[in-house]
Amino acid sequence: MSTTENKSPSLLLVDDEPSVLQTFKQWLEGEGYSVYTAISKKEALKILEEYSIAVVLIDLKMGEEDGLEISEELKKADALIKVIIITGYPSYESAIDAIKMGIFDYVSKSSDDSDILKKIANAVETRQKEIADKTEGSGDSKNIILVCHHMMIQEGFEKFCRDEPGYNLMHTYHSLDYIKTSDFNHKASLILLCTSCNQSHLGHLEKTFSSLNLYFPNACLVMINSQFNDEEQIELIKLGVKGFLPKNILKETMKKSFEGILTGEFWASRKVTQRLLSELLVKATKTKYKKPENVYHLSGREIEILQAMASGLSNYAISNKLFISEKTVKAHIYHVFKKMGVKSRTQAILKAKEAHII
Repeated sequence: MSTTENKSPSLLLVDDEPSVLQTFKQWLEGEGYSVYTAISKKEALKILEEYSIAVVLIDLKMGEEDGLEISEELKKADALIKVIIITGYPSYESAIDAIKMGIFDYVSKSSDDSDILKKIANAVETRQKEIADKTEGSGDSKNIILVCHHMMIQEGFEKFCRDEPGYNLMHTYHSLDYIKTSDFNHKASLILLCTSCNQSHLGHLEKTFSSLNLYFPNACLVMINSQFNDEEQIELIKLGVKGFLPKNILKETMKKSFEGILTGEFWASRKVTQRLLSELLVKATKTKYKKPENVYHLSGREIEILQAMASGLSNYAISNKLFISEKTVKAHIYHVFKKMGVKSRTQAILKAKEAHII
């Protein structure tokens, strides 16, 4: 099978009625897709060996063969392939079976053409994203979010990212007021928050930092243009700040601070870190761990899935991480969405963060 996707996404139609195959083939080719057809599992698997197929549309009932069983075999051959069950006899039971097996979608042959095309386009887009995620892997890219309107500082960080391989200035905001929920990004590594550009938010830092953690869940928060005293730094670290960079910091020192912060260190004075450590140790001996409330009644495995989703892992990567099949991952995600009353990963992650589940 080819390891690259064609410019025109390829579809595979599996149905035991040649007239149905011909009708769908002509229609979908007219919509710009490359279309292959098969009347059996054997033919479908052979096509999958020879061509890179993005989406399979398969009839639920095919004489002596079962569409769900064929789908399972196709997904064994290509874990990232997207299967859409299409049938003239939709039922609740078969839809649930399809979901449990990790089928991407399920439609009736009587559905509007626009609905079927929308589902195919969504399947193609999802497959391409998962392939990109798999190719990219966790990567070593250190993506920076800068919240500062000083032109000289912006230019300084742009130059730093050009000169230092692996660093990328992902986005610059003039101030916190410009960050929206829709800017959610799990690939951000560092948030550099300019103190002087965000004075109006310093009076309610707990709420501010909580919002940033929701929007950029994997990023470390660093205060730049920092002039906080030791007491203030300790309080800010307790709220989630990982480091403090003064004005006119040297490039070598800044790089060293980023490397330390990204490996789990705090970047503050020795006096501050020692005092904070002492306070935390004393507190740890006096305070019993209180388990967060599980308001959505998620299972332990479902919480693991949520944590992996928040880290930006694809279904394929989650299955490898947790040693379960992709269809099991999808089944868990379906149940998570249902319990939380959401329709997307982003909504699920944001709700889980707000409820302190992850």
